[in-house]
Amino acid sequence: MKKQKICLLLCLIICLCTGCVRTDKISNEKKEEPIVLTVLAGQSTSDAGIEDMIDEVIAEKFPNVKLEWDCVDWGEKFDSQMYARFAAGEVPDIMIGKAQDIYAYAASGNLAMIPDSCYDKISKQALDAVTLNGVVYGLPYNALYQGVLYNKDIFKKYQIEPPMNIKDLEETVATLEKKHITPFASHFQENWQIGNMTMQFFMNDLFMNDPYWGDLFRAKKESFSDNTTVLHCLKQNEYILNHSWSDALVLDQYECDKRFIQGEAAMYLTGSWSLQSISQYGSRGEYGIFPYPNQEGNAALIHETNLTFMKSITTEYGEIINQIFEELITNKKLIQNILEFTQTYPTIKGVSIMYKNGIDQDIKAYEDGKQVMEVTIGNRQLVWTFQKDIAAKQQEWLCGNLGLQQVLTYADKHRGESSNCE
Repeated sequence: MKKQKICLLLCLIICLCTGCVRTDKISNEKKEEPIVLTVLAGQSTSDAGIEDMIDEVIAEKFPNVKLEWDCVDWGEKFDSQMYARFAAGEVPDIMIGKAQDIYAYAASGNLAMIPDSCYDKISKQALDAVTLNGVVYGLPYNALYQGVLYNKDIFKKYQIEPPMNIKDLEETVATLEKKHITPFASHFQENWQIGNMTMQFFMNDLFMNDPYWGDLFRAKKESFSDNTTVLHCLKQNEYILNHSWSDALVLDQYECDKRFIQGEAAMYLTGSWSLQSISQYGSRGEYGIFPYPNQEGNAALIHETNLTFMKSITTEYGEIINQIFEELITNKKLIQNILEFTQTYPTIKGVSIMYKNGIDQDIKAYEDGKQVMEVTIGNRQLVWTFQKDIAAKQQEWLCGNLGLQQVLTYADKHRGESSNCE
């Protein structure tokens, strides 16, 4: 009987001890704290929605990581938001802008270098656009092409060939107007479009011959007021307006896209981002693309290394962000989803677009003929904030509220604002 009591007592002690150990173990287990990464995303019209695609991948591959998104319009708010946060010492962990942003933001000392494990699959052309002094500061994810989208059905019907020079363009416009067809789709309500068109003209008429024209401009060795090429470039906006719809000054992009897709104009100086609208509207028309002709007759199609991921130099989560960046460039499903949704082109080696948009053959022909220029050349020389400011003045001129000479003089007076690195 005594032995039984002793055994029962031992069992009770063992159970109690075991229970205590188990309780202690549970209480001491610490759940892994979630990691919240702040993201400032500057989005163009075709980008809104990719954050949901990225979130889905992060949730699956990095369940302990949450991206806290702040999406702003790239053309209107991204630059001011970036500098406000730099000044406040609140640099987002991840920033998403365009390749052209690297030049300004890396110089501010707020961007971390990107390790080669993250960019070893990126094409050289795209890497060059995000490299400063031999260091890669951004992960370029896709690319756009800019030029004149044209309705092939209209061109075929009236036996029109894509114009090669200014004279050809004028003849094309005359032919279309004789047939009562509006030559150009255009929207001048948004000055960002005026800025984009102006840079297209600058690329082929100015920067093609002197890629460092902006440096000369800031050194007062060049000017807007006394340069006939600059004058020609700005007048092309007026030429397009004069050969577009009567209400083009008050049209926005969406209405312009819709009309072009419906065949209400033959040509549209824009970028391949407009193909997203064509895809969404379900247009069955056939489209092509050619560069807007320059004065020398050797214009090139414009390539824009676009969506670019950047990392804060002060982030606590640098290694995790590197892992996320590596996932972005290796997750083929995500890459294809983003490319198709935005109707853009890959910067990642070995990736081909799976969708069809009709302009691929034209793009390949210009690429094979080495008739393609990287717009980052011009955007580094005259930064976007300056371009947008001059575009706003051009908008006033086109509306009849300013003289062209006033626009040129204004640009010269504000030449110091044409570079973020001054």
